Amino acid sequence: MKTQHLRQDENCLNCGHPVPDRFCGHCGQENVETEESFGHLVTHFFQDITHYDSKFLTTLKFLFFYPGLLTREYIAGKRMSYVNPIRLYVFTSFVFFLIMGISAPQHDPYDRRQQSYFPRVMDSLATESHLLRDSLQRGLIAPEDTLASRNRADIFHIMGGGNTHANAAQRYDSVQQSLPPSQREPWWERKITMRTLEMQDKYGSNAGYALQDKLLHHYPKLMFLLLPFFALLLQWFFRKKRWLYVKHAIFSIHMHTFIFMIGILGILVDVTFHFNDVYSWLAIPVYLYFVFALRNAYGVTMGAAFWKSLGVLAAYLFGTLLVVMAFLLVIFAVL
Repeated sequence: MKTQHLRQDENCLNCGHPVPDRFCGHCGQENVETEESFGHLVTHFFQDITHYDSKFLTTLKFLFFYPGLLTREYIAGKRMSYVNPIRLYVFTSFVFFLIMGISAPQHDPYDRRQQSYFPRVMDSLATESHLLRDSLQRGLIAPEDTLASRNRADIFHIMGGGNTHANAAQRYDSVQQSLPPSQREPWWERKITMRTLEMQDKYGSNAGYALQDKLLHHYPKLMFLLLPFFALLLQWFFRKKRWLYVKHAIFSIHMHTFIFMIGILGILVDVTFHFNDVYSWLAIPVYLYFVFALRNAYGVTMGAAFWKSLGVLAAYLFGTLLVVMAFLLVIFAVL
């Protein structure tokens, strides 16, 4: 391939350091003449594309077909042939959330004409409201329970009415205030009910969609928190390896990148063939991949990789549950 001529001046145009050879040892810029022909521009363009594609394809090959080996290669210092783990993770997660956002059903939480996100729940609340009121009218409820039962009936009536009731939160609060303190609901239950009714007043029957959209919006932040937590679990379960935390983090990044790529595949299959169970089936190869990746990256036996994978997975799922619950509480409080 034809290359450009070297400059006579041996000072780098980019950083000013001496350049004894073709490339600057300080910044890496090639010390060639700046006057480029259009042919040179096209040549460099295809060089950059093919160079990146070769690194990307090599990285994908090791990531998919050699579990854990990509981490070992990167830790060993063999890095020029592969895409940087963080760059690969950012790119893959971006594509994943982009495809997920495009393929997901679009719902406007402020459009109250849409079907309720919780139709069965709302129907059961309305049914229970009618049953309680019917029991009150027939005298099937003991006199000492009349106030509390009427309170519950009013609550279910307010909640079961869907978007036909305006200011449901205020109505519920007035019902509570009309009762003696001993027959009011506990304060924490009142808070949850009030917040639920406020969301219903604001979003109508689409409150569930609003909560879902907010959670999906913060999902990338959630994964960003869980990734270092996963690396911390690896450091604890494989503490005998005496690795620095950054090495466990590299494995964690590669593992989450693989999960995102499998997730992209699952979304495409689901959208193309309308096969919702694909995500459950993909969990099996993902777990098997995790076991083999632990064995290859950490150099342990298959049995040790299996038992440690169960421990890491159990702790990770528990931590994920806590983080998701915290996110839901925050979203529920500010939505």
